[in-house]
Amino acid sequence: MSEDFLDFPKTDETQQSTPEEQYFSRSKNTWLYVSDMSDMHVRRAFKRLLRMIRLGQLVELSDANKETFKRADILQEVNNIKSHCDNIADKLND
Repeated sequence: MSEDFLDFPKTDETQQSTPEEQYFSRSKNTWLYVSDMSDMHVRRAFKRLLRMIRLGQLVELSDANKETFKRADILQEVNNIKSHCDNIADKLND
């Protein structure tokens, strides 16, 4: 039986090296390499991130209610994002 089907050309996007990514585990309170996570945990984290994107949240609602996220800090971050967007718009208008 030939294994030619495993010989992808090096130009194939799926064969390109990618940087190692980390994910913050709230249950372990530490950063983990995604490649070290089980498939089940990667799927659960992916679904969590998709839900946050769909709801337009930068932080989870459960985290936003904690004292570690001060309202002033969040507002400052929003202002930083707005400023960055304004700079991009100015560059596009030039």
